[in-house]
This record gives sequence, structure tokens and C-alpha cells, in this order.
Amino acid sequence: MRPSGIRAEYRTNGFAYLLILPAALLVLSVVVYPVYFAAEFSLHSSVIFAPGDFVGLDNYRALGSTSILQNAVASLIFIAGSIVLAVGAGLGLALLLDGRVALRTTFRTVIFIPWVTSQIASGLVWRWLVNPDYGPVVHGLQELGAPRVDVLGDSALAMMLLIFTNAWRSVAFSMIVILSGLQTIPESVTRSALIDGAGRWRTFTEITFPLLLPSIFVCVITSTFSYFNIITIPLVLTGGGPQNATEIITLRMYREAFSYFNVGFASAITILILAFNIGLTFLYLKLPGNKGIMQ
Repeated sequence: MRPSGIRAEYRTNGFAYLLILPAALLVLSVVVYPVYFAAEFSLHSSVIFAPGDFVGLDNYRALGSTSILQNAVASLIFIAGSIVLAVGAGLGLALLLDGRVALRTTFRTVIFIPWVTSQIASGLVWRWLVNPDYGPVVHGLQELGAPRVDVLGDSALAMMLLIFTNAWRSVAFSMIVILSGLQTIPESVTRSALIDGAGRWRTFTEITFPLLLPSIFVCVITSTFSYFNIITIPLVLTGGGPQNATEIITLRMYREAFSYFNVGFASAITILILAFNIGLTFLYLKLPGNKGIMQ
């Protein structure tokens, strides 16, 4: 833009820019500066929470270790499992509650309770429920003849519990987004298909589901970012165990910083997570069929 164009733009929209200046400064202070601080810290060793000697890219080279790769794999399993379970259950609940169901408002309220409950409380509740000594879930299964199971002591079961707990807590979000999408579909469209003999399943697969894809896509995008950056539930529920099987990458970052005080390495993990988030954003923007969603 030429200088004259800049002056004209300022005369036209200068007051609007002045109004958004406080918000812009706030974003710079809470986003840009912490990223710069983490990037600077990642190039140094750390002494408690103070930067130590300059080590260059050593912290980034350590990201290629086997343990970090295990953390990354655990994160991918956790994210994929949570998305499939939460979005799938949200779709089913939305279809159920979209019809004339008795106590529909009550069901919606009950489903929303885990979503508004803190992650700490959710993790503690499920940790108590599956406790092998006094947990009601394990006790109930034993009453039915099942053997005593230490869910949090088994790598596969602990990951399954972590995924289930996370999906249980967040399914309400997917349900409400998909339910909103359902209510935008004209009833005349599905009614016409049924009158023409399409049947309920064919109507769903060929009409309802394709029209719901934008809503489902929104759920997948939002949930991916949310699940990838989560720390509290894995920390409270499994603590990353057993044998680090549920130690996702964000939990590893938290431990490196606040348990081992290896802030330089934790900062390098932070930059890795930031890069993943940016890359994931561009990937979603490039996917076909999402331009209408982003507009």
C-alpha cells in the first residue's frame, strides 16, 4: 500500500484501529512474549527456573530420543481414540435427542454435567471409581464374577480409561455442535426421502450425514487442538503411568519443567508443540471441503 493509501486508510479507519489497540497489545503480551521467552530458554540449560549456559540446539536434538517418541505415540493414540469416541458418541446422542424423546431436557442437562465439571474433579472421580481395593466399578465387576482388575496398573487399560474419561467429559461439546447442525437441516428434505422409500438408514447415510459433515469437521478440529494440549486429566488420573504408557507429550513437558526443573528441555518441547499446532492448522485449512466452514 502506497503512503497516500496508508494515510487514507488511517483517516477512514483510524478510530477503529485505536479501539482494537488494547486487545492487540494484550494478545502480544500473553502470546508473542511467552513464545519468545520459551524459544530463548530452549537454547540454554536451566538452573531451577533461571537460564544457564548457552547450549544451542542441544535441547532440540534431545527431542529425537526414544522416550520423546514414545510420548508422541501416546499422544496420537490418546487424541485419535478420544476423537473417535467423543465425536461418535456426540453424533449418536445428537440424533437421539433431536427427536421427540421423553425427558429430553433432563438428558441434555445430565450430559452437560461432565463438561462443566473441572478436569481435576473428573480425573479424581474416575480414579476412585476404578480403584482395585475399594472402587465401586471394580467391586461391581467382581460381584458379577469378573476377576479383580487393576485398571491403572495395566498399560492398555490405563490408556483406554484415559481416553474414555476424556471423551466422557467432552462429549457434550460434540453433541451440541452436531445437534445444532441437525436443526439446520430442513425437515422437508428428510421427509421427502422417507416418502420416496429411501428408508431411515439410507436417508441418514446419503442425506443427513453429508449435511452434518461441516459440524462434525468443526468438532474434530476443535477437539484435536483441545486434546493435544491437555495436561490435567492425564496428570490426575494416571500420572503418566504405568511405565509411562499414558505420559503424553504435554504431560512430559509439565514434568520436565515443574518436577525435574529442566526448563530448557521443557521449553524445547513447548516449541515442538507450538510447531505441531501451527502445522495442524495449515493442514486443516488445506483439506478439501472446509472453505465454507472457515468463512
